[in-house]
Amino acid sequence: MTSSKVKKPISLQHMNSWRLHRQFLDRPFPSKNILDLIKSIGWLYSPGCSTPYLSLWARMPSFKAEDLNRPVFEDRKLIQLETLRGCTMLVPRDQAAVALRIRTRTFTELSKQARQQMPVSEGDMEQLKLAILKSLQNGPRTSEQLQHAAPSSLVRDFSQDLKRIGFTNSLSLAINLLKEEGKLIKLQSRKRLDSTLYSLVLTSSVLPEIDPFNLRIEEACALLAAQYFRAESPARVKDFAWWAGINVTDAMRAAGEVKPKLIPISVEGTKDEFLMVEAELDEFLAFEPQESAINFIPYRDTYLKGQREIVNRFVSAEHADKPFSRWKGKLINDPLATIIQDGRVIGVWEWNEDDEEVDLLLFDPSIPKTVEKTVRKRAGELANFIRANLGEVRLQGLDYGPHQMTGIHDLKMFWGKGVRVDVRV
Repeated sequence: MTSSKVKKPISLQHMNSWRLHRQFLDRPFPSKNILDLIKSIGWLYSPGCSTPYLSLWARMPSFKAEDLNRPVFEDRKLIQLETLRGCTMLVPRDQAAVALRIRTRTFTELSKQARQQMPVSEGDMEQLKLAILKSLQNGPRTSEQLQHAAPSSLVRDFSQDLKRIGFTNSLSLAINLLKEEGKLIKLQSRKRLDSTLYSLVLTSSVLPEIDPFNLRIEEACALLAAQYFRAESPARVKDFAWWAGINVTDAMRAAGEVKPKLIPISVEGTKDEFLMVEAELDEFLAFEPQESAINFIPYRDTYLKGQREIVNRFVSAEHADKPFSRWKGKLINDPLATIIQDGRVIGVWEWNEDDEEVDLLLFDPSIPKTVEKTVRKRAGELANFIRANLGEVRLQGLDYGPHQMTGIHDLKMFWGKGVRVDVRV
């Protein structure tokens, strides 16, 4: 039942403006404490690109890259972990047990299903895992170093059928199984979150105080729900289920455990029930947004990745095919680096390495000149940050393949042509 304080359905515009406010994208975060910011807005995606640095810059005007490198690589107050749906995220240390416990066990489940096709027995795989753990007792190792350390008879290439499901060889499978067991984590070798060079380390050497499997999965889901709705509400149970990579039944049970309790509110144009923390309802209803709040966010920023539906919520239907990449011509529900105004996506941007400037494309050519001037001023501020802190900018993560189009000027050719476009690859 909807709260009695909500006399009529809430507009999506109010929801989006509130979300922009809660994500500190309409004004700066009031302190320089990065840990507090991440606990407020949710874990940051960190897929081997510049996203964490750019997400923090959007919310902290005095932010510098070293401000994040220090708590990640020196102080270990923030830990980079593969967690929800297998995504790599920056997690506060005191939430690491939840992040490890909730991780999807994709390789574990697939390996059980494909056991008969593998050229190594279960016993051989256990020996290989033990050899990897023994090698890592002496410190971090790259995958290549682990291959040299492992018994050659246990390192086998896999068939094409296994490679189609992501199994390349026995060594990479053993590493992934150990990561899903919470025994290994990967760290950037160069102590930069946008570096693509990784080493593997024992989880116990980084997080000696944690055994994630001491935490019941039900307890982990409840703790995760409390964190999610604190950062994301109003949100739906199915948003939480999608974000966490759990089924809706478990998500409903976890949401029911959140304290202070969650209450439902109705939203214009949908029969879906949105939940929010009861203690924040009065502030939410009384909130009045700033006029024309504009910001630039990177690929996989939590603003667009915290809730499942983007089109018709953050992007109008007429621009539905514009802020996304394409794979072999097919639209992918993974937004590019975008420009936000009053909670809505109004354009996309990328870094021009040759000119060392921010390139941008606005969706509406009739946008008011005053808004465009503010957008370009913010683009100049972003360019200054990139030049001073990032140098070579990697906007997308490592999971972008050879057939994936991410360049905004290339993608503009397909605007208005639908979800799927035939292209030569």
